[in-house]
Amino acid sequence: MKRKTMTVVSVACVLLLSFLVGCTTGNDGKIDNSSNNIKKLSEADAKTELNSYVKKIGPSTATPKRDIDSGSVDTKAELPDIDKTYPLTVEGSNQINAEIFVSPEKAGSGKDGLFNEMAEAFNKKNVTIDGKTVSVSIRSMASGTGLDYISSESYVPDAYTPSNQLWGKMLETQGTGLTTVAERTIGNTGGLLMKEATYDDIVEKYGEVTVDSLVKAVMDDDMLLGYTNPYTSSTGLSLLTQLMTHFDSENPLSDQAVDALRNFQKDLPSTLYNTLQLREVAKNGSVDILSISYQTYINTPEFKQYKYVPLGMRQDSPMYVMNDAAKEKQQVVSAFTEFVEEQANQEKASSYGFNQLDDYDYQLEAIDGATITSIQKLWKENKNGGKPIIAVFVADVSGSMDGAPINSLKQSLLNSGKYIGDDAYVGLVSYSDQVTIELPIERMDSKQRSYFTGAIKNLTADGGTATYDGTLVALSMIQEKLEEVPDARPIIFVLSDGETNEGYEFNKVAPIIKSLGVSVNTIGYNAQLDELKKLSAINESATINADNDDVVYQLKQLFNAEL
Repeated sequence: MKRKTMTVVSVACVLLLSFLVGCTTGNDGKIDNSSNNIKKLSEADAKTELNSYVKKIGPSTATPKRDIDSGSVDTKAELPDIDKTYPLTVEGSNQINAEIFVSPEKAGSGKDGLFNEMAEAFNKKNVTIDGKTVSVSIRSMASGTGLDYISSESYVPDAYTPSNQLWGKMLETQGTGLTTVAERTIGNTGGLLMKEATYDDIVEKYGEVTVDSLVKAVMDDDMLLGYTNPYTSSTGLSLLTQLMTHFDSENPLSDQAVDALRNFQKDLPSTLYNTLQLREVAKNGSVDILSISYQTYINTPEFKQYKYVPLGMRQDSPMYVMNDAAKEKQQVVSAFTEFVEEQANQEKASSYGFNQLDDYDYQLEAIDGATITSIQKLWKENKNGGKPIIAVFVADVSGSMDGAPINSLKQSLLNSGKYIGDDAYVGLVSYSDQVTIELPIERMDSKQRSYFTGAIKNLTADGGTATYDGTLVALSMIQEKLEEVPDARPIIFVLSDGETNEGYEFNKVAPIIKSLGVSVNTIGYNAQLDELKKLSAINESATINADNDDVVYQLKQLFNAEL
């Protein structure tokens, strides 16, 4: 069986190649507004062009200064303002109102908006408890994000319904008092989405599609698997947990299990940022196999060319009520749960793609929350399969970044840098109309961290914006480091407001980036995202729209997935 290929796409990457528009002014590749397709260069030609451009750019090198970041990791402080970033999708207004955190597949829009519709219907009934009318409010957010708010006590709702029970187990272990109102409100499963040909190949070689055959296919280098960040995504966490228990059913934290995880991850692509990324990957038709929930599969027409195989823990949306919630609010949650369980509402859930595949049953009854949390940490440490990371941060210090954007960039890099592993190789470039190598690439030991901190603190904003010049210099630094560490995985992070008005054009730079295959993740600060999206779309990496309030949390999640 020939090796399968997989494309990893960026957040909000629906437009993909339509973003690939150049900016040049003519002579020597300076800025204009023409559109070009990205041509493919040989690796040798790409390196030759890169060296030529960087020589013309002539970056300067700063004298590094060590500094100490005295701040500590504070999950509560990292979380964004909840009303701004995760506004209520339904706001109850009766005399007793209970707020519920609801995972996005049932609190979004269309057929992902089931709980929103049920909450609105429930609120209109004017149900009474002790003579008072009751209602519920719904706040949509990823299961892992909800856990972060609750466990840090940054914001605690009255109830919480994640996609599966793993999150509830972790909250219990972390000391959160909660009671299970229902183990299942609506039925769903996680599983694998694969092209028919891929499914047939696996069945032909391994007999059937199971966790065992999945692991063998990956380790035999027959296919690539894409799955989402298990710190935020239920499908990602479910698959990871089942993998670890498969590697060692007696002790999923054993050396044997960790070694197997490292081998399993060795040739896999970057973990996808969230389920929305997975959805876009499958839509573009370039992926062979990925993990996703059945309800998402059944409601996405583009997925009809794929076959779905359930794997991992069921995603039955348990309902938990917080023990510290007022008794009358706990009663409201129970009443709403009973309403959801009514036959008519369950029939509606079925029409929205839930309550299918009820004969599938995979449980992890014996596993506890502490083990699940440890599995997440082991994944973070071993997800690159033993390969080191080479990462260069490219910071926009042009005049348009002055004030809040540059302050946010600096603070978010300082805070999020704590999530960079000690075995990563890290460098820093800044750019305005000129490019400066603020920190050459070295392993992120304590000395390099102090230089990284000092370089970030020393950044100031002024001048024009040559985004692609800064990116080329970072790419050149990476190519040089790869000579020393050839087995490393290279990544660039561009942090900018998206404005580009000087330096080399997009369609001069794009073929080099594409041909050398380096991921370019972009983080926008109050940004013009189109410019950043087309840069990330070259090798289908992530674009994050991070405003001044949520950028630290966004970067933390991206770094958990990438670094």
